[in-house]
Amino acid sequence: MEDSSFIVESIAGIILFAVGLRVLSQASHTAGRPARYLGAHLVFAGVSYALYEIPLVIPVETLYLPFTYAGRLVYGVSIYFLLEFTRSVFRSDEAWGRWLVHALMLSLVVGDAVSTLQGDWEGYQISSPWFWCEWLGYTLAPLWVGVEGLLAYASARKRVRLDLCDRIVANRYLLWGLFGIFQVICSLIIVPMYADFEDNQRFAAGADALLGSFEILAAVMTWFAFSAPSFYRNWILRRAPAADAGKRI
Repeated sequence: MEDSSFIVESIAGIILFAVGLRVLSQASHTAGRPARYLGAHLVFAGVSYALYEIPLVIPVETLYLPFTYAGRLVYGVSIYFLLEFTRSVFRSDEAWGRWLVHALMLSLVVGDAVSTLQGDWEGYQISSPWFWCEWLGYTLAPLWVGVEGLLAYASARKRVRLDLCDRIVANRYLLWGLFGIFQVICSLIIVPMYADFEDNQRFAAGADALLGSFEILAAVMTWFAFSAPSFYRNWILRRAPAADAGKRI
């Protein structure tokens, strides 16, 4: 990563980690397995961001490869918890949900393992088919999140009008869906970035800054969804009656 954007990506990691700790703390009181999956995903994702950024903060050449590979592995672990959270919340009764979790994790693990054995410890060689095997694993996971979140939001909006769903909960579905979509965009951005890295051994500053922007947008979605500041909650509750009145006219 370029020095110009590592601060933004570090902030994104801090947000994910902090929200994850909050979710895990709440889960310890409710004994909710989905909440534990969610908290674990956010904490591991935050740790992964930190591992990628440490070699930039401490520019010692010998740190680069081990920390980068550790960040790659930890991010893979975070994807497992993301998949399990999505399945347990949205498709707990669907057999295909379990198979999808297995298939995407198999794709991710096999792609990671084989590319590493071939010498690509960073996971940046897009000319290798094993890069794409891993890429599919960590890209289709947030795509599933985005689809399920937005579908749930569309359904929740109808229930809100009938006073059968809390407005904050409905908004949470929207934010979670946007989190998934922004993460997919991040996966798309890294393709030309990694192609440039494979050719020139550097990331283009513009693409790196764009990636950091969407990473922090995704992180903010989790903050507002699961640890919403009071001003945001109040805004959602204040604007809702006006919006409903507009629909009735």
